[in-house]
Amino acid sequence: MIRFTLEEMLKKREMSMYALSKSSGIRPNTISQWVTNEGVDVKSITIETLDRVCSALDCQPGDLIKYITNAKESTEPKKEDR
Repeated sequence: MIRFTLEEMLKKREMSMYALSKSSGIRPNTISQWVTNEGVDVKSITIETLDRVCSALDCQPGDLIKYITNAKESTEPKKEDR
């Protein structure tokens, strides 16, 4: 599962969601979804959008995205193990 860690980066940069919206041109609702980790509902993010966020926050894409192993997937035996 992919999670956005935008809230952590905003705190590090002492920037509000509103300020990020203004400096990146991204809708406030979209930023709010990312911050509240409603990333499950976000199916994709364009490279252009990610670039605008990284530019506004002066960070790398990896600073904003985190991969979390799905617990269910990790406990199921692999096909070749069956």
